[in-house]
Amino acid sequence: MIYKYKKASKRNVGDNMLITDLFAEKDKNMDFVIGELNGFHGTFINEKNTKYYYILSGKATVTINDEKSEVEEGDFVEIPINQKHSIEGKVKFAIVCTPPFDLHSEKII
Repeated sequence: MIYKYKKASKRNVGDNMLITDLFAEKDKNMDFVIGELNGFHGTFINEKNTKYYYILSGKATVTINDEKSEVEEGDFVEIPINQKHSIEGKVKFAIVCTPPFDLHSEKII
C-alpha cells in the first residue's frame, strides 16, 4: 500500500504543531505522522503508546522525565509508555506510535 504525503490530511495540534496523518488507521498496530513544530508542544505522559521520533530537519530539545537532550536531523528518539516527555524547537519530524495514538491515554502535565 502507498500513502501519499501530498494527499494526507493535516491538522493543528495546539498552537505550535501541524500534524500530517500519513498512516493513521486505528485497526493497525502503529500509526505514522509527520509533525512540524515551531515552539513548545507541551508536557505529556502517555499510558498506552510508545512514541518514536525521527528528526527530518531542524533542531529541538526533547525532555524525557527530567533528562533534556538536543536533537537534530538524523536523530532518533524513543519515548516509552508512562514517561513524562516534551519537545520544543523548530523541527520537522516523523512520529510513530505503537499501538496507534489514543488521545484518551495521553495526560497533559
